[in-house]
Amino acid sequence: MKISSGWEQSIYVLLILSRLPEKKALNSLALSERLDVSHSYLKKIIKTLVNEGLVKSSPGKSGGFSLATPLDQIDFYKIFIAIEGRGRVFASQQLLAKVLNIDKSQVENCAVSQAMDSIENSLKSTMSSIKLDSMLKQLEGTDDFTDLDNWIKAHV
Repeated sequence: MKISSGWEQSIYVLLILSRLPEKKALNSLALSERLDVSHSYLKKIIKTLVNEGLVKSSPGKSGGFSLATPLDQIDFYKIFIAIEGRGRVFASQQLLAKVLNIDKSQVENCAVSQAMDSIENSLKSTMSSIKLDSMLKQLEGTDDFTDLDNWIKAHV
């Protein structure tokens, strides 16, 4: 499994939007330039975040995007399912039946499928435990956000 670059981009878009002054918005072009990523791809990512209710879209000349959900209500898993989809990470192909040359209905327990389910449950649990507000606090404790804050002031 490989998680798309859109997931990481989404995290940073949400963190940047969380620093906006009240009732202000940033456009997708400014965000893509700041992150140095494809504008067309980032627009798709942001649209997905809007559809999931994590980001608000404001039309008009001074429109753009702002945070729709407080950071303390957003965890890595919410972002993951927004970007990667709601389906299972691992969907068994029932290959044990092929390996053993038996009918799928004869396979009661597949150790491989059970292990993959356990991994998926651990991934979900770990991602759900990481909230964006605590992530931002951690970053603020180790990194200087002055340049970002000045950039935001210049772009809103």
